[in-house]
Amino acid sequence: MLRSVVDALHSAMNIGLAHSKCQTRRNGMLEASAAACIVTLAATPIVIVGMRRMAAIDEVTARSSHQVPTPRGGGIAVVLGLFAGIGLAVCIPGPGDARDLLSLTIGIAPFGLIGLVEDLSGIAPPRRLALHVTAAVVAVTAVRGAVLDDPVPSGTTVLLVTIIAPVWITAFVNVFNFMDGINGISVTTAVLAGAAFTVLGAVQHVDAITTGGALTAAAALGFGPFNFPRARIFLGDVGSYSLGAAIALLAVRAVLAGIPVETALAPTALYLADTAWTLLRRVRAKEQWYLPHRTHAYQRLTTAGWSHTRVTGLVGVLTAVLVALGFAADGPLPVRLLADTAAGLVLLGYLNAPQRVAAGRDSARHSRAVPARPHPSPMPAASPMPAASPTPAASPTPAASPTPAASGVAAIPSQRRPTNPDRTDRTDGTRPLGDAGRSH
Repeated sequence: MLRSVVDALHSAMNIGLAHSKCQTRRNGMLEASAAACIVTLAATPIVIVGMRRMAAIDEVTARSSHQVPTPRGGGIAVVLGLFAGIGLAVCIPGPGDARDLLSLTIGIAPFGLIGLVEDLSGIAPPRRLALHVTAAVVAVTAVRGAVLDDPVPSGTTVLLVTIIAPVWITAFVNVFNFMDGINGISVTTAVLAGAAFTVLGAVQHVDAITTGGALTAAAALGFGPFNFPRARIFLGDVGSYSLGAAIALLAVRAVLAGIPVETALAPTALYLADTAWTLLRRVRAKEQWYLPHRTHAYQRLTTAGWSHTRVTGLVGVLTAVLVALGFAADGPLPVRLLADTAAGLVLLGYLNAPQRVAAGRDSARHSRAVPARPHPSPMPAASPMPAASPTPAASPTPAASPTPAASGVAAIPSQRRPTNPDRTDRTDGTRPLGDAGRSH
């Protein structure tokens, strides 16, 4: 009896400690996320001034989607906010393993530095690609050191970490940069992706994914008011590279934790589909696919007449739908297949949207240019013509009276109204030449 009471008390204490630990983790994550958002929000105005002084300005060109010169490099504030949140999360007990969070920092920092140099002075494409691959290897090494506790990891894990992950990180960092072309699109995607990884980590009980996703979403959210709906500053390469690296690393961490690939990649699916489809179209058209262009699906939507706000809203809604379908894919095989099929249809609809919008615009223009013909009214039935009446005999013409001049009487002025030159009284139905410039 006494033993049973002791066991019950021990179980209750364990439950209480677990609840207390969970509450501590939740509070720590919220505090770190708030710090990331506030630091980004406070640092962005300072970055705007600094970028203007350093002449880091995106001028308006033929490929631009903006109308006025705008400073770039706003991602500096995002990186500062992200690192501030990670630092606080490491110092506060509970939000996540310090080693996992520090590996995220090590993975993001090289890409941020590369982007900063790119924003300020530019880097030749071959050298930039080499730097991206090097940074991806550094990031994967940091993740591997934080994750692979097993002294004898499986062959699949080794393949993923050593070969696939560096290629994936390098590719998605560039994809995220390519897609950052209109106001708010990448900020919205980063917020949704971070929120998705936060929920995913909480469901799968992986604290590093939960905290990393929350910090990514919070830092992007703090930058949002300066980039959407009107852009006072752009993320620049420093921002797109850093956020792209953060999302790519979280996806790698999720796959290593045993989460299905569809679920881990769902927040990135629309960006990947847009970039892959655009590349395929350009290659098939025998274009120089490696040169800058404005033929992504989201760019063609703006060219067809949609505003930045409308396109960003569409991308956000579809990304949220894809994330929901990704969560559904983590289930039985029939549900997984159904979710994958639905996600494919969503992406197909998005990729075909520019063509449909452009066709609708052209149809509307044509209907305005060519007015519809009125339907002819039915002709009334012809009435029978009356019988012709006999013509009266012509009366004799009276003799002409003498003219006033001939009779010696003074001429009487005519009472006829003078002709108005503005009237259409000419036999050819035209106005006088002097009336051609008047408004009517």
